[in-house]
Parts: sequence; C-alpha cells; structure tokens
Amino acid sequence: MSKLLQALHQALTNAEEPKVFDYGRWFDAGTLMSDVRATMEMLTELKIVPEAQVMIAMPNSYDFLVAYLAVLSHGGIVVPINPETPTAELARVMERFEAKAAIICANAADAWQGELVDSGLRRVDVDRRGSGFTNFVYWSNGARASADSQTSASPSEDSPAVLMFTSGTTGKPKGVMLRHRHLYAAAQNVIQSHALSERDVTYCILPLFHINAQVIALLATLSSGGRVVMSDKFHASRFWDDIEKHGVTWVSCVPTILSILTKLDAPKDCARSLRFFRSASAPLTPAIGARIESMYGVPVIESYGMTEAAGQICVNPLPPGVRKAGSVGKPFGLSLQIVNDDRQPVGPYQVGEIAIRGNNVIDAYVGMEPSQDYGYGPGWIYTGDLGYQDDDGYVFITGRAKEIINRAGEKLSPREIEDVLNTHEEIARSAVIGLPDPMYGERVVAWVVPANPDGIVPDELRSDLMSLCSTHLAKHKCPSQILIARELPVNATGKVQKHLLREIEPKDMLA
Repeated sequence: MSKLLQALHQALTNAEEPKVFDYGRWFDAGTLMSDVRATMEMLTELKIVPEAQVMIAMPNSYDFLVAYLAVLSHGGIVVPINPETPTAELARVMERFEAKAAIICANAADAWQGELVDSGLRRVDVDRRGSGFTNFVYWSNGARASADSQTSASPSEDSPAVLMFTSGTTGKPKGVMLRHRHLYAAAQNVIQSHALSERDVTYCILPLFHINAQVIALLATLSSGGRVVMSDKFHASRFWDDIEKHGVTWVSCVPTILSILTKLDAPKDCARSLRFFRSASAPLTPAIGARIESMYGVPVIESYGMTEAAGQICVNPLPPGVRKAGSVGKPFGLSLQIVNDDRQPVGPYQVGEIAIRGNNVIDAYVGMEPSQDYGYGPGWIYTGDLGYQDDDGYVFITGRAKEIINRAGEKLSPREIEDVLNTHEEIARSAVIGLPDPMYGERVVAWVVPANPDGIVPDELRSDLMSLCSTHLAKHKCPSQILIARELPVNATGKVQKHLLREIEPKDMLA
C-alpha cells in the first residue's frame, strides 16, 4: 500500500469521528470507509483493473470524495472532469484519455448520455440499498465480472493515481500524470507549511476537478486528521454562516472570492475560528489582501502552485513569519531555480523562467519524453512562469513567458501593466495582451472589468486609466487601447483565458 493510502487509512481509524459534512449531516470515518469499500467492490465487478482510467464527474460533494478515494485505493487512475462541461465539448475532452469506466452525477449522466455511449461506455444499474450515497451513476465499457474476480491491487509509490490536464490559459492543455508518491509528498508539504492537525476544519469551496481542492483541501486535511466541510461552490450568502456553524479554521480560495468578501457586510467576530485564508490560482492584488486582514483580522497567505507539482510550489509563512506583499512566498518542500533563456540559474532580482523539481513534481508530461540535457541537471520542469527571487528567497511572479509582449523589440510584462490598472478603485480585475500591429509588431491592449459596471462612465474611466498608466509606466508600456467589459473568460479557478481574448472582437467586449 502506498504511503498516501497508509496516511489516509491511519487518519480514518476512529470509526465514530466525524470527517466530512455534506447533505446537512456529518459523515463519520466508519461510514466513509464503508462507502469507499462498497465502491471498490463495484469497480471490481466492472472489471476495473489496476491503472485503468476512471472518469469522475461530480460537483463538490461527499460522493466525489467516496469515488475519488475508492478509485485510488482500488489501484485505478482518477480522471476528474468538470460536471458542467458542455455536451458539445465533452467529446473533445474524452479524446485526451481512455476511460474504462465513469462515475458521474445524475444530471451530467443524463445530459451526456449520447456522447458516453458513442465513446463505448454503457450505463450500469447498481443496487445501493444500505449505502450512504445515491447521487451518482456508473458507466463501464465492459461486462460485469464474476463474484470471484480479483481485479484490484494495492497501489505502490510509483502507481499512477490522477490524470489531469493543464488549464490551457495560453494554449492546448498538456496531460499530467500524478503518481501516489507525488500526491503524498504534496499533501505532506501542505500539512507542514500550514501546520495542519486534527483540530483543523477546512471549507471546500474550490472545484474538486482541479488539483488545488483535491490535494490541499481533501488529501492534506484528511491525512492530518482534520475535517472537511463540503460546499458545491462558493456561496457569498452563506459563507460566513458556514464558517461560524462548523468552526472552520482555514479556507483555500482564489482572489476573486476574497474580493467578494471585502464587499460583504459581516461582523468581524464571524471569523473568530479562522486561522488563515490561503490564496492561490491567480495573482492576489495586495490591496485586497490588506483589506481582508483589516476587516476580519485573518491573515491572507498567498501561495503559488500548478498541476505539475500536485498543487503547492511556494507559500508565504504563517504568522509570525514574514509575509511579503506581492510575493507568492518561498519554495516549500522542493527545489526552485530562476533560469535564463539558456536555462542557466540567475541571481537575485533577475527575471527568468521558474523551474522546479522535487518529490511532488512530475518528470515529464504524458507522451513527452524528458530531456536529459537541462544545462544544470536533469529532472526539472520549466513552468512557463516568469519571475525573480529576492535576497531572502521570496518569489515574485511577473508573468507568463508565452504572454510576454514584443513591442518593437521591447519585451513587456502584462503582469506589470495589470498591477497598475488594478490599483484603480473602480477596477475589479484586468487582463493585458499583445495584439498584432503593422508598425510595432505588437501593441498593448488592456481589458478591464469594473467593480460596478453600471455605475461608470466608460470614456471617463478610460481617461482615468490612461492617466494612471502614464504616471506609473514608461510610455511604450502604456496600453494603446483599453476595453471595458462586464466579465472576462476565465476557467474554473478564476484564471483569465488570455488565448480566448485574442479571438474576441473588441466590439464584443465594449461596455
């Protein structure tokens, strides 16, 4: 049995201890393990052999957790898919992997039926009498096995566990195969950097089909002996009620959620149980973090991670450690280098590409052999993120390599321009890209989303923003065009899909 499964089983030995809150009740460890075993038996009946890929498509729920742990314990590979994926897109998604079975929420199963059948899967009726869950549907591409079939095997450290795909914010997603050893190392890094224990209660509001919620909210919390309060998604109207009711001690979230919380009228003592907010997945505007801390007295811990590292890469320390505004913190539990175009390490404050390696980091993408010539040692993953480290080792991210704008030979960072735009009190978020220009090669174009779109005068806001940029940026960095939008295309974790912005006609985005 892998160390990951050992840690989870050890943390769930007290059968009567409540572990997961959902559907208006607490599920104890005994019920959770019983439901996991029942699901494993079903996987055996469906002839799911070790390393077979099993699609899981469910909203955040106790059901997702049961299916997830069952597939991992059975030796299968979890392929988590957004249950709200449009039917027209599902076929393209399923071309990326080979699903031998699927565990899907009822709504998605009904909507996707035609595509699932076309992919070779068939619905399997299951008798769930006595089971603690009833809200998902099994699909399989094979006949059910005989009662004495033995198709499961105890996973090892190197057994594949989860197949995911990068968010594709700048292009086509790449396959990332995370093994049991990657998930275990990542969960342990989160436990140690956040000082998690059996006294902690987390609030799971980020989507479980992404790596952040899977490792940081679920695996790290359960492995440390803590408890999980499930929510299908973030609900501003009930957020603080749930925090108070369940004594939540920490929340992993994204800057968009924190921005919404700054606008809520909530008493300060509603946060008395919270130790910290953890912010990831997108840049945190320092002003938002400062306002949260002022309003609720709860520290905001900015961090940085990616699927290739099974979640966390860098994190700011908990109090009384030093948290630096604008920094994603220090590397934790892995090696990190800033490298130049020749993939040689650079010194403090020099901008380059972020490269990582460690026990939680994959060796290569699916179908892509790792290169043995990395310039300063094998095994590094080049993140595509640009940044620098200061003298204390704190990492500051300046943008994405593929997003750098080349204006007449000058290399411009969209993040630098966005940081200036985001300081305007009327702006909730911004996105800057380069668009083709016949004279300069590329021109700087900015999209901005006002906090109150109906309460602004577009021409006046553009004038204010142009003036703000000219005050804080060199002339060649200032946007040639500012488009005002009600919203921007984002993925499930709030990252702006900049490759989609390049396909949108500016007239479609104007307020």
